[in-house]
Amino acid sequence: MSEQHDESEYPSEEHLEGLAKKFISATVARNRGQVDDCRDLLLEIVRAEPRLPEPHIELAHIEMESGLLDGAEVYARQGIDWLTKGGQWLATLEAHELVAHAHDLLGEILRRRATSDEVVFGPEALFRELLNEARDEFSKARELDPNNEHAHYNDFFLSLGRDDEQSDENDAPE
Repeated sequence: MSEQHDESEYPSEEHLEGLAKKFISATVARNRGQVDDCRDLLLEIVRAEPRLPEPHIELAHIEMESGLLDGAEVYARQGIDWLTKGGQWLATLEAHELVAHAHDLLGEILRRRATSDEVVFGPEALFRELLNEARDEFSKARELDPNNEHAHYNDFFLSLGRDDEQSDENDAPE
């Protein structure tokens, strides 16, 4: 006897079809240098379906490139959160590559925050905390995707300045 499921058990996902077209339009706008249009389209997607990680990750990129590191960090963390819940939407990358990319992005955002004047000339503890967390994010990215050269590079160089005894010569990029 075959098991029947009531369709009302599962939420409708028809709205995702229109959002995919918006995401493509956002990508085209970004490639054309129309950053504000891209941001607006991505925000529409996030408002319509906040569980999609890719728009959060793209917003994190845009905010980082615009120097809005606090906003970039929020979007990157949200994207990672949705990815860890199995929310990958598009199949443009393998799941482990997308998660690695998101951790690498968060690491870059944290590294940039750590080197901002506000942090460099502020409390040393915040500087170290941001660098340590950035290193951890790069390490996660490297473990998830051994081919992520950006993560290898940053993980290695941030490891050179570690306070703890965990630094290892084998961490060098290959």
